[in-house]
Amino acid sequence: MKLKRMVALILTGIMLVMTLTACSSEKKEPATTDRTTDTNNEVTEPAADTEGDTASEAPVKVVVWNQIFEDWNQEFFTQKAEEYNALGRGYEVEQTFIAGDAWTERMAGAQASGSAPDTYVLSYNGLVSAARDGLIMPLNDLLPAEAFDDLHDNVKEMVSLDGKYYAYPQLVEPSTVLYYRTDLFEAAGITEAPKTWDQLIEDAKKLTTNDVFGLSVPDFPSMGWCTWGLQVATSGHLAINDNWDAPTIDQGYIDLANFYKRCYDEGVVPEVALSPYANMKDFGEGSVAMKFCGSWGIAQIINEYPELADKFAVVAPPTKDGNQDTTLATNGGWTYVIDAKSKVAEGAADYISWLLAEDVKTSAEFFELAKYAKAAPRKSVSEYLNANAGESKWAEVVSYVSSHAIAEPIYPWDISSSIALMIENTSLGMMSAEDAAAQTTTTIQDVINNQQLAGKNPRQ
Repeated sequence: MKLKRMVALILTGIMLVMTLTACSSEKKEPATTDRTTDTNNEVTEPAADTEGDTASEAPVKVVVWNQIFEDWNQEFFTQKAEEYNALGRGYEVEQTFIAGDAWTERMAGAQASGSAPDTYVLSYNGLVSAARDGLIMPLNDLLPAEAFDDLHDNVKEMVSLDGKYYAYPQLVEPSTVLYYRTDLFEAAGITEAPKTWDQLIEDAKKLTTNDVFGLSVPDFPSMGWCTWGLQVATSGHLAINDNWDAPTIDQGYIDLANFYKRCYDEGVVPEVALSPYANMKDFGEGSVAMKFCGSWGIAQIINEYPELADKFAVVAPPTKDGNQDTTLATNGGWTYVIDAKSKVAEGAADYISWLLAEDVKTSAEFFELAKYAKAAPRKSVSEYLNANAGESKWAEVVSYVSSHAIAEPIYPWDISSSIALMIENTSLGMMSAEDAAAQTTTTIQDVINNQQLAGKNPRQ
């Protein structure tokens, strides 16, 4: 009996120790707020605490790639990302700036590896190919319809394909406006800016002296792209038809080539361009009294030639017959797109919406910093800028030309290059405009045949 009682006491003691150990083990297990993974491998956020306060959730990261442009441009978008992140909209922007010469390689590598940013900037002329290749996603279901309704009609066409919007525009820049020196106009007795080619050449004659040329026209290589707007204004169409199966070099193109020939024959332009088309150096240094250039030249004058800030004006480019209610230029510029593989498309769209499509003043701030050298793609922002541009003499002009501009053509560059050669051969007297046009027609047909372009216009 004593032995049985002793065994029972020992077993009871062992059970007591095991119980205490188990309780002690439960008390030492730390509470956790780490996110866990459920059976479907989906991340779950921690539950609310026992006091009833909801645990704060970390914002979802949205990766943004931007290009490096002017210093003020980078500072603006850095500031805007910080402002957005401080709003607590549930997303946090992580923005990277990449130099333009490294952009293509970096982006191609990221897309190939599936690590492309959620949203990034894309030029208008790259939009169609990116959409066709499935690199970017449509935005119709990610942004409200009102955001697209607010766009100028010509800009809507630039960011859409097959009835879907694939980008939201940041800005537009008309490729051609006419700059002129107001002080030199006054000295020459010219009281208004020219609207026709004849007036332009006559004014250029009055302004030409031993030290100053009356006009600067594009260098011949640039003629391939900066004359797109004038091609349409003069002939009503671009160099090939919409089906991309035939050239359309007609009398309008002959007239355009002869216009530039007259400029050289009259001696009002330098025989060799004093600076590239896209650079305002010749105008800023006083070598020419008038110059064709894109609207971006405004900022260059103000920043690099401040002494001319009160001595120049900007007007719509003259046309053959003076009609300026027609196509006047092409629009270049930048948009924001969302990568087709983004896992946080809603967050990317939220940032784009806040940055570009919501508050008018937020959008307008960019154009104010740009010295109104760029145009707003939204109608409401254009109206706001026109009403609040203050002493700016060109904001309304840039907006007007932009609203009368078309998208840059997306057919092969060889076609545009052949137009540049036609104008060069005509201007320098190597052949008549008619012969140059015939030669160009043959060249373009060869491009169509060799590259099998017929029926391949992605916008048709």
